[in-house]
Amino acid sequence: MSEFSKEREQLVKYCTTFIENQINHVQAVINSAKESAQNESKSSAGDKHETGKSLLQLEQENNAVLLNNMMKQKPAIKLLESFMGSDTVKMGSIIETNNGIYFIGIGIGLVNLEGHNFFIISPSAPVGKLFTGKKKGDEVAFNGKKIQILDVR
Repeated sequence: MSEFSKEREQLVKYCTTFIENQINHVQAVINSAKESAQNESKSSAGDKHETGKSLLQLEQENNAVLLNNMMKQKPAIKLLESFMGSDTVKMGSIIETNNGIYFIGIGIGLVNLEGHNFFIISPSAPVGKLFTGKKKGDEVAFNGKKIQILDVR
């Protein structure tokens, strides 16, 4: 296996684990909130109880939206797993620049894998949109800074 294949494999594995952990965490929070709501009995506090119940409901709705958004990222992981090399930037590309190394995957941010920093970004992120379709030697401007693409793999 080439160094680049191993690097991509590690990045895909990181993304997969990240999403799975996030989904499991949010699902645990949702389950815990449901249990709390079921175990809570109507108190004599009246309005205070109703306010607490409304806040719990709002939190459950927010967590359900968060879980749904994370579940939508699972197909992106499948795309990463099936990536076939390309000299133009697309989903699954590793982009070496004068500003660091980027991986077009899901929106995670800066991570360190085996001593190397990677910006794991979504293709729909502002800088991800700028990179998409570009090739080695191209340059993009982001936040007033010029980023030169040194390599695409």
